[in-house]
Amino acid sequence: MSAAELAPYLERPLAPPDPAIARAVASGPMDPAQALALSELDRLLDPTPVPVETGWCTLADGVGYVAVWTAMPDVTPAMVDWWFDWHPREPVRYRAWHPLAHRSNSLDPPAVAGAKAHWGAVHHPVEDIGAGTMRARIAFKRPTEMGMSTDALNLPAVATVVCGYAGEDTRRVRHTVMFHVFLRAGAGVALRSRFWIGAAIRPYGPLGAAGERVLNNRVLRRVIVPAGVPRALARHCCEEYANLAVLLPELYGRFGPALGGAPPGR
Repeated sequence: MSAAELAPYLERPLAPPDPAIARAVASGPMDPAQALALSELDRLLDPTPVPVETGWCTLADGVGYVAVWTAMPDVTPAMVDWWFDWHPREPVRYRAWHPLAHRSNSLDPPAVAGAKAHWGAVHHPVEDIGAGTMRARIAFKRPTEMGMSTDALNLPAVATVVCGYAGEDTRRVRHTVMFHVFLRAGAGVALRSRFWIGAAIRPYGPLGAAGERVLNNRVLRRVIVPAGVPRALARHCCEEYANLAVLLPELYGRFGPALGGAPPGR
């Protein structure tokens, strides 16, 4: 795919976030007592609102917490599943998502096909969320591998779930638990995003398990999670998914699989 095909999306301004969501991010840290614990992951699958749907803070153990709510009224579950398989296959596709912050991306496909095309995939995005350019690494998993009691494939309220461990290729370490739960909302979806930054520090490589036991502490989290990162990530998440809410139906209409046609991706 040439950059010319995506030029209209690369050149136009980002779609603005909902003003109330943007204000919640800009207003300062939320009360950490209202953050969702990692032991409460199944709560993300329940559409009943939690006390804080958009906010950020640093928890007592040094973990950075980010919550963002995004309405996506014209986006369908099929579009979301297609997007997470399609966009990492060429750098220009990732750049179109957020041209101001996204630089590049590449994909390590799953070793074994799963119910979702992105399960088992590893993405290597290069981006700047406001804290300098980072070469990230996101290993996508099925929800039960991340601690949920179900993969949510048959829950009526849930459109789809995108989750995994995020880290950095440069420092060769993973550090963050990431969940994007897309809930059904009329003809579209509403996205409930959550990040626990520094909650899962583990070196990549054969010593990872041993390193995880040693490295998950408050001192190391001060290095992994600088003070400005939770707010920067909340702002970036707010921006990129507000833009995707407008972008994705257009891209799916132009490049998505025809009804009954080939599977998503290529």
